Amino acid sequence: MFTVEQYNAIGKELEELLSLRFLPIAVKKLFSKDEIPEGCYQPSKDRGEHPALCQAFAQVRRNKRSIAMFREDHWCLWPIIAFKDGEMTEDDVEYVGTKWFIKDPQMSLEYFKANYPYVKEDCLPGLALAPLSSCTFVPDAVVIYCFPAQLRQLLMASKYHTAKIADASLDTTGSCIFSIVPVLNGEKDYNVSIPDPGEYERALSDENEMIFTVAGDKVGELVESISLIKKMGFGYKELALDMNIDYPRAEFYNKMFEKWGLETGAQWKIGER
Repeated sequence: MFTVEQYNAIGKELEELLSLRFLPIAVKKLFSKDEIPEGCYQPSKDRGEHPALCQAFAQVRRNKRSIAMFREDHWCLWPIIAFKDGEMTEDDVEYVGTKWFIKDPQMSLEYFKANYPYVKEDCLPGLALAPLSSCTFVPDAVVIYCFPAQLRQLLMASKYHTAKIADASLDTTGSCIFSIVPVLNGEKDYNVSIPDPGEYERALSDENEMIFTVAGDKVGELVESISLIKKMGFGYKELALDMNIDYPRAEFYNKMFEKWGLETGAQWKIGER
């Protein structure tokens, strides 16, 4: 397990390796207000504000704020439902389950019942959110807003140690919960999601942004992989547009082409890009 200081250093390295426009967000589960980390404010109590969770994410990654969100702080119902912080009768489920941008209300309800992500705990009272590079707590998850080219590097890095492509939760509603709940539950180590319309309009996400979430205990391994891929010449900053016909290829390309009776060429070596 890394120390808080080590997580801060990892956050700074992640920002540098991927030239991230916005800061990676450290997320920690809170089970009482006594657990609010140093430096975090509670919006309703300390500022008289009620942000949506996606807006809280935006304030962290854009404005370097550290926030503790509890039941009374939310302005959006979906996190309250996902964290089991509000009572949901069967009538309530029947009502909200028809609001998922699906033409047939019954199909919408069935989809909601089958796919809505809930925390594994009986209730998750709160979340602490802060920039990874300055958080005062050990994160349970890290959320990275990125562009597709940066996402490519994160996917390459997550595959490097696991030989598996990261899972995705691409629902276009409730992006705040679909991005983090599967990781907080331990169901996924890595998760890709997309900002929903509300997040685009009210949390100012860029129309080209994607969301990559990684479990807190995997973020060090992820950054190590990004660094190793960089040394191979395939890092985010190393890739460059170059329409080079008959470009140098790795040795195994030439070996296979030679076996097939095809023309070989210059050999590329690791680190020479």
